[in-house]
Amino acid sequence: MVGIDLRAFIVISAAFGALCAFVLFVMRSGFPRDIMGLTRWGCGCVSMAVAALLFTMRGSIPVLFSSFLPNLLVAAGVIAMHGSIREFGGSQRKDRDLLLLVGAAGLCLATATFMYDDYRARVIIMSCTLATLFAACALATFRLQRNAFAERFTGFIFLTTAGIMLMRCIAALFQSSSLTPETDTSWVHKIYMATFSFSIVALSIGFMLIINRALHSKLEALALRDDMTGVYRREAFLAVLSREMTESKLTHRAMSVLMMDLDNFKDINDRHGHPIGDRVITDFSAKVLQILRRDDAIGRYGGEEFLVLLPHTPKADAYGVADRIRTIAAEVWSADIPSYTVSIGVATLETAHADSAALIDAADKALYAAKRAGKNRVEAAHNLADSRSRLGQGESKLPVTGILL
Repeated sequence: MVGIDLRAFIVISAAFGALCAFVLFVMRSGFPRDIMGLTRWGCGCVSMAVAALLFTMRGSIPVLFSSFLPNLLVAAGVIAMHGSIREFGGSQRKDRDLLLLVGAAGLCLATATFMYDDYRARVIIMSCTLATLFAACALATFRLQRNAFAERFTGFIFLTTAGIMLMRCIAALFQSSSLTPETDTSWVHKIYMATFSFSIVALSIGFMLIINRALHSKLEALALRDDMTGVYRREAFLAVLSREMTESKLTHRAMSVLMMDLDNFKDINDRHGHPIGDRVITDFSAKVLQILRRDDAIGRYGGEEFLVLLPHTPKADAYGVADRIRTIAAEVWSADIPSYTVSIGVATLETAHADSAALIDAADKALYAAKRAGKNRVEAAHNLADSRSRLGQGESKLPVTGILL
C-alpha cells in the first residue's frame, strides 16, 4: 500500500472499533429498553478492537495472544453483531450453530497455530469461517420485518465483507504452503486489510440507522396512538379518515364509519372504580381489533367513545361488522372485568358531496338513536345528505383535521 503500512490499518481498525463501541454504549443509555441489540453490538465492536490491538503485537508477545486469541475475538465480534440483529428483530433463537462453527474453527486454528505453525492454513480457516459468519449476518439483516434502506445498506456491507473473506480464502488456497505474514503481500490480502476497518464503521453506521428508525417509529406511534388501548388518537384517526374519504371519492367506492359508545359506562366507574373502567375500555378495544380487517382503522374519540373506519364497505356490510362488534362486546372474557354492552351508529359515504364531519355527524346521530331505542343496539343513518345540510346550522361540533399521515 502506498504511503502507509498494513500495521497502520490494524491500528485504525482498533480505533474505529473502540469509537463505534463508545457511541453505541452512549446511545444505549438514552434508548427505550424495548429497542434491543445496542449493548451486544457494542460488545462486538470492543471484541474486534481488542483483536486488532493484539494483532499489532505480533512478534513481541506469545502467539497465543498475538494470533490465536485475536482471530477468535474477531469471530466472537461478528457473532455478537449477528446476535444483536436477531435480538433487535425479536428473535429468541440462540446462535448455537454459529458458536459450533467457531468452536470447530478454533480447534482447527489451534492445530495450525501450536502444532504446525501454518500461517496459510490459519488464513484459510479464519477466512472461510468469517465469510460464513458475515453471510449469516447479511441474511439476518435482510430478514428484518421492514426491508428499508438501512437494512439494505447494512446487509450489503455484510455481503461485501463476506465476499472479501471468501476471496481471501480462495487466494490462500493457491498460494505456497510456506506463506508467512511477512510474505503475504497479495492484492487480496491488502484489500482485506484496507477494507476491514472501514467495514466495522459502515456496519455500525448501518445498525445505528436501523435502530434510529425504530426509535422514530416508536415515537411516532406514541404520538398517534392512545396510551391505554393502542388505537389511534382522535386527531390521528380524523387524519386517516380524511385521507380515506378522498380516495373513496376518487374511486367511487363506498366507505363506512361506526360510532361506538359503551353503555352505562359511568355506572361501571362508580360501582367498580376507574381502574376497572380502564380495563373495560382496553378489553373492548382488543375485542374490536379481533373483528376488524387489516385496512380498517379504529380510534378513541373520547372517554368511552370509539370510531371505526371501514374502507370499501357498503352500508349492509358495515351493519354486519357493527353487529359482530356488539355481540363480541357482550361476551365475558375475564372474570375480573364486569359485563358491558355497546351501542353503535353506522354511517356510509354514498355521495361525493359529503365530508368527514358530515359522515361522523351522521354516525353520531345513529348512535344516539340506538341509545334512545334501549342501548346494546346497532342503528344505521338513513340520510347523510340531511345530516350534511344541518352542519351549516351549527349542529356539528366536529373539527375537520388537516393532519396528513
